[in-house]
Amino acid sequence: MKSIISISFVFLFSFHISYSQDWKQYPYNPENALISFPKDEGYHQEEKTEWWYTFARLKGKETGTEYTVMFTFFHRDTLVFDGLRIFNISNETTKEFFHDAKPVNYNSNATDHLDIEAEIYGQNRVETWKTKSDSNGTLIPFNYAINAKAPFGSIDLDFDVVKRPLIVADSGFLYQGVKNYTYYYSFTEIDVSGEISLNGITESVEGTAWFDKQYGNFHPEVEEKYEWLSLKLSNGIDINLWEIFNQDFDVPKTPEYKQFNCYINDSTTLNTIDFNIERLDYFYSPDSARIYCRKFLISEPVLDLKIIVEIANPNCEPSFPFNFYEGPLKISGKVAGVDVDGFGFGELLHTYEKPEVEFIYPNDIWNRDSLIRWKVLNPDFGRPLTFDLYSKTPKTEYKLIDKTISDTFYQLNTSDFNQDSLYSFLLISHSANDFFTDSTETGYIRPLSVDEYKMGEIISIYPTLFNQNIIIESKQGVLTGNTHIYILGQDKTVVFDKKIKSATGKIQLNLKYLPDGIYFVNIVKEGEIFSKKIIHVGK
Repeated sequence: MKSIISISFVFLFSFHISYSQDWKQYPYNPENALISFPKDEGYHQEEKTEWWYTFARLKGKETGTEYTVMFTFFHRDTLVFDGLRIFNISNETTKEFFHDAKPVNYNSNATDHLDIEAEIYGQNRVETWKTKSDSNGTLIPFNYAINAKAPFGSIDLDFDVVKRPLIVADSGFLYQGVKNYTYYYSFTEIDVSGEISLNGITESVEGTAWFDKQYGNFHPEVEEKYEWLSLKLSNGIDINLWEIFNQDFDVPKTPEYKQFNCYINDSTTLNTIDFNIERLDYFYSPDSARIYCRKFLISEPVLDLKIIVEIANPNCEPSFPFNFYEGPLKISGKVAGVDVDGFGFGELLHTYEKPEVEFIYPNDIWNRDSLIRWKVLNPDFGRPLTFDLYSKTPKTEYKLIDKTISDTFYQLNTSDFNQDSLYSFLLISHSANDFFTDSTETGYIRPLSVDEYKMGEIISIYPTLFNQNIIIESKQGVLTGNTHIYILGQDKTVVFDKKIKSATGKIQLNLKYLPDGIYFVNIVKEGEIFSKKIIHVGK
């Protein structure tokens, strides 16, 4: 009998302790779970998507070469074939990566236990992943055999699960992203033995593996992208966690978008969304076309966990059915103040863009008392930025105002800015390690007096980029009989002079005769002045 202690935290948290239970037998029905074994190791005909996924960390007995192997059968009906087989091997000694993905049809796929026979589409070749049987044909619980071959090599591996299944979210069922659901469980510790062949070298191997099984209505290729990490710590803690990015590149703090599921030991589980991931570094894909996160800082308060998870081999990027990172991880840090290390495997579908930043304010009108404001045009939750703000005059170099600003606004000290001078602002954005930077600057702008600023709020001049006419429009009756309009060239020469004879709300000026260039429209009324830059671009 398994006893359970549940504790509720923000959003979702559960902490389970289970005592003696002989789990390694069929049937095995974890308490409170919607998953049972061996039935749910098999194929679910009613679900749109299903996959059997494993990675293994192996060492050659003859050469001492370290390998990581990833192997997946993916089932999703198409018009031509049943799904895909993805098979990767990386030589962790040389960092070479080998990838082979092929469409498959399933000659057999049992619905009551794991027994897959897949024919590689168009090659008349079969690969298998099956539950092992004894001499009487009886299934051996949680023991499997995998056999596969690719142009670069092959695997013939035996799996023996040594830690009870980790049932994700306790029940094994959860909603995922904006509209999907999934059933999900993991085998977090598997003893592996067998044979591997790579580039003509065949040898016996042994090591450890992880297995994930998911089935539901999701489709990772076309929907919200994610970062998934499976982690094995040296103190025996196994962690399955992920964050899903929505269409706005944000990660809502809800169970649909983030999960932390772990075994503290063989019988104690923790399931929560109360954890934090900081992205500390990034790297380019081998072809320099995509950017992934290289280093994660992961913290979780209940375990007092704070670990660094780093990409161990940046070359591990499959290119079919789409590009994504799929490779080994290395771990260091502390749990409850005690040093730990470890290894894992990551699947990164979310990629990052260089930030694009622009000023919102100041623009053509600048009130020194108003906040300096800017915005990131392509914000991304996983790419936090800080900002350095500078200013200069035509006679000086840029001078730092403030650095590492976390907001997208800043209140200036107005005493530092003379109303009679022109100023330009420069903004530089940084990611945590300066992998990402961007900069933007304003043109030269003169701070307006209070009266000038008020007039600027009620006068519009457009278009500022013109080839024939401009329009001056007043919102509150500024254009009256005592208003004067001057247009000056860059050398301050007056090229247009007009006095308003009677009150009007809108004036159109034909300026097509002016040479191409930059001009300034000055509107003067009762000692107040409003100025705006316009540019003549001709036809």
